[in-house]
Amino acid sequence: MDKVHIIVNPFSAHGQTKRNWETIRLAIKMHFREFKYVFTEKPLQATEIARGLIRDGFDLIIGVGGDGTMNEISNGFFSDYSGKAINQDAALGIIPSGTGSDFIRFMKVPREFEKSVAVIKNSKIKKIDIGKITYCGADIKEQYFINVADFGMGAEVIRKVSNVQSTRRGALTYYRGLLATMMNYKSKTVTLTVDGQQQLQGEYLIGAVANGRIFGGGMIIAPQAEADDGFFDLVLIGDMKKLEIIRNTPLLYSGTIAKNPKVIILKARHIQVHSQEDVYTEYDGEMGEKLPAEFSIIEKALNFRI
Repeated sequence: MDKVHIIVNPFSAHGQTKRNWETIRLAIKMHFREFKYVFTEKPLQATEIARGLIRDGFDLIIGVGGDGTMNEISNGFFSDYSGKAINQDAALGIIPSGTGSDFIRFMKVPREFEKSVAVIKNSKIKKIDIGKITYCGADIKEQYFINVADFGMGAEVIRKVSNVQSTRRGALTYYRGLLATMMNYKSKTVTLTVDGQQQLQGEYLIGAVANGRIFGGGMIIAPQAEADDGFFDLVLIGDMKKLEIIRNTPLLYSGTIAKNPKVIILKARHIQVHSQEDVYTEYDGEMGEKLPAEFSIIEKALNFRI
């Protein structure tokens, strides 16, 4: 029998999660007779809460929120960056209640509270991959991500919208950020080494390291990505002028970006990226560090109830 704990981000969905909590709680009670819950109070707190709960013997952690909540909780399944979970049997479930739900949408988690709880209760565990970023600057830093990390214009968009509270971001926020960013953004010259063998160098607008398919509030950046195949989909979008970006943006939303001849998509397990220019990164909608960085896939590292 699962020992269940719920981690609720009350600020997600513009604060609607807190207002809906009683409805959500009753939906959970329909499928789990016994559970405990806690509300987060600040960013990144869900990671430490999840880590402590797993060490205390809880083997099913359910997040209530969006992709940010899911990212924080999934990081809490690990005590370090070796890729080995604290408890190999502990699992993650998600009840969607957030503005940013790209990975949740990709994983086809039902949006209705009762249906998503039923999925968690009745589904078997699906082991999914996670990504690890190692920033190789003066100070070595590491970070897990579950969906998409990228460098270039996508990270600049996140910088642009960073003054908007994460709880208030939605698809329109990211699209406006994209339009504002592309007015002045110039592609960066980047060198990549893929799986220690293939080397690529060129001017790229966006470089996405994708475990999931969707990012940026609905953009299907990696239409063939799978979260359990042991590979990233590396998507490189070459230099484009402003009108080209505008003309090709619909391809991102329709999942047909690969039709553009300036787009390269490769399967990869390990990617090293560096540049002589200042190039920022982002992961799961959060600002990362500047390049250089390494991206490594950790195969089937996280148990997901879906």
